[in-house]
Order: sequence, then structure tokens, then C-alpha cells
Amino acid sequence: MTMADTIPADIESLFRRESRRLISVLTRILGPANLELAEDVVQESFVAAMRDWHRRGVPENPSAWLLTAARNCAIDAIRRERTRRTFAPDFAMYLDSEWTLAQTVDEAFGENWIKDDQLRMIFMCCQPTLPIESRVTVILKTLCGLSVPAIARALLTTESTIHKRLYRTRQALRDVRFELPSEADRPAALDTVHTALYLLFNEGYLSTGDKPILRELCRDAMLLAQLLVDESSFANSQTVALLALMCFAAARFDSRIDEDGRLVPLDRQDRSRWDRSLISQGYACLVRSSEMEAVAATRFHLEAAIAARHCEAATFEQTDWLSICSLYDRLLEIDPSPMVELNRAAAISFRDGPQAAIPIVEAIRLAGRLPHSHAVAAVLANLYARAGSEEPARRYLSEALAGARTPHERELIARQIERAGH
Repeated sequence: MTMADTIPADIESLFRRESRRLISVLTRILGPANLELAEDVVQESFVAAMRDWHRRGVPENPSAWLLTAARNCAIDAIRRERTRRTFAPDFAMYLDSEWTLAQTVDEAFGENWIKDDQLRMIFMCCQPTLPIESRVTVILKTLCGLSVPAIARALLTTESTIHKRLYRTRQALRDVRFELPSEADRPAALDTVHTALYLLFNEGYLSTGDKPILRELCRDAMLLAQLLVDESSFANSQTVALLALMCFAAARFDSRIDEDGRLVPLDRQDRSRWDRSLISQGYACLVRSSEMEAVAATRFHLEAAIAARHCEAATFEQTDWLSICSLYDRLLEIDPSPMVELNRAAAISFRDGPQAAIPIVEAIRLAGRLPHSHAVAAVLANLYARAGSEEPARRYLSEALAGARTPHERELIARQIERAGH
């Protein structure tokens, strides 16, 4: 049974938010080698909260209650474990003495430390030496507070795989220093963080689980990106552009799912339901990113600009496909990939007609550029249906449906092809 099965959603959200703060502080005190102990202390605090709040009701300041509970649980854990463990070098001497233990932990839990600790935690979880799947997994566990079953569902794998991945990652982090990267190392470290947060957002936006969208993953990715953006000494132009991209995508959440819980394609979405405040925030971030340090446009800038073009169109028919195709041309130059080629071809089909895009997508297919994806077949089915070629449309539709990862995807593909043929 998961936390979501036992407590109200608003309390679960609070726990997930506070988990990030508490884990960060505890990791600084206990050291990265004791990351699992830090997680246990936070879980113990949440269990205590559930018991107390069930009897007495939720306190007026639940965050402060949890902070106090975590502080007390940490002191108890340190007393139990200090003869068997080595804690963070900066704290070890003070934690070993009863005279200084409580005061040291109290000072470490001070509000003035918590923001920096969260930044340190982000960079620790995104060590460039870790495989990308390990970075995303440890972010979901330590920074987003997801359970192992929830992570397994989100990443479409088994709980056993997640346990093994977490064990290997914790071992790899044992000797990492819990500190912010130096100014010289910061650009490379930020690149690693950006990639991990981008993938985390996509795990929610393109969910392979039971739900077509996992908003909580997207929200956590946005909160972590915002944490970086708010720290002006760390955020760079790419960081702000990444947040802009997330804002534009998240603005369409309410219209991406219909009342029956089915995915709605972009051309059928009710644009009056798009979140205008998030779109405005996206525009503000895009402008801010362009005014920061002089750098060439990156994939985040270009993807955010493409998303902005969609958001500024009053209707699908009014979309500025000429501009979008131009942006895809630039994106293909700086970050060539078969998926960018595929998206560019789809944009060309709306600018110049499906017949103009079919040879491009057929070439991607012939070259085997996306061998394990159903996306090429789905796009070809759509293009041939729009062009009035029924036989290849049916053939590629069957291939796309067979390769789709979820029932939501299969239903969306079938509905799009059906409409395209009429």
C-alpha cells in the first residue's frame, strides 16, 4: 500500500514537498554515505505525523511540525547509529558528543540552510558519472519523495530493478562531497541537471503508466527547475529556457485529457482551457533567457520557442507553421536526432501538405533511425490517411497500434487516423 492509498492527496503533496527539504538537510548532516538513513528518518517523521494528525488533526503549521519531528528523529537515529557509522566530516565530532548533538542538529535545520541544501542535493543526484536512468531514479526517490512502486510504474520497469538501481546509485554516491559545484565546474554540472529534469518532466508528460499524464512528476520537475532559476548565481540561459518549455507544456494539461480520461490531440484541444498564467510565465522566462549571457540558441531555447508558437495561435488552423518549420530546421542543425526529424516532418506536412512530408518520414523508416518506436509508423499512417492513400494508412496504423506502449496511446493513434481519413 502506498502513501497515496492511506492519506488525502493534499497531505501526500505536503509530504512530497517537505521530503525534498528534509532529505537535503539530513544528507548534509549525515553525509551522502548515509543517504538511505536520511530517507528512513524522513519516513519515520511522516509516519509519526500520520499517527498524530489522525488523532489531533492537522496542525496549523504542518511544515514546522514535520521539521521538528525530523529533527527529533534525526537525533534518535544518530544516537543509535553513531558507533556503527561515519557521519559527514564537518559534523562528525559534534554528533558524537551528547553535549553538542542537539544544538548541532538544531542549527543544521535552520531555514537559512535549507535552500542551499536543496541545491546541493540536486547536483549530488545529477553526478555526471551516473547513468542517466540512475540520475532520474534517485531524483524521483530522494527529491520527489516517490515510493519504489510509484517509480517502477513511472519508468515502466519492475520494483526489483528500481531497488537494484537505487542500491548501486547510493554506493556510487558514498564518496561524493555534499557541496555546490565550483564556478569552473558549474556549466557541465548544470548541463547534467538540465538533462535529468527534462527527462523527469517527459516521464510525466508522456506517461507510460496507467494514467496518460503524471502531473506530479511534471510539477516536481518544474519546482526543481524553479529552485535553480530563483538562485541567480546558478541559473543560466538554458535553465530559464527549460523552465519556459515546461510552463508552455504544462499550460495545456487540462485540455490534453477529456472528461472520459482520454488523450486529446493538439488540433482538438479546447484552447480556452489552456492556463494563461503559465503561458505568461513561459513567455517571461523565454524573454529573460534571451537577455542573459550571450550564448547561441540551445535545444531548450528552440523547443520553448516552438511551444510558444503553438500557445500563441488562437486556433490550430492559425498556427504559424512557417515559423515552426524554421525553428525545427535550426534545432536539427544543433541537436540532430531522428525524433527531431520526425517532428519537423510533421510540421512540414501542415505547412506544405502531407505529400511533402511522406518521403522524409519514409527515409527515417528505411534507415531504421527509430527501430524501437511506434512513432514513425503512427506519423506515416496519419500522413497517408490525410493524403487519401487508404492501403498504406491501414498498414502503418496496424504497425503503430502494435507498438504503442499504453492503451491511451493506441486509442489516440486510432482516433487521429480515423479523423485524418475523412
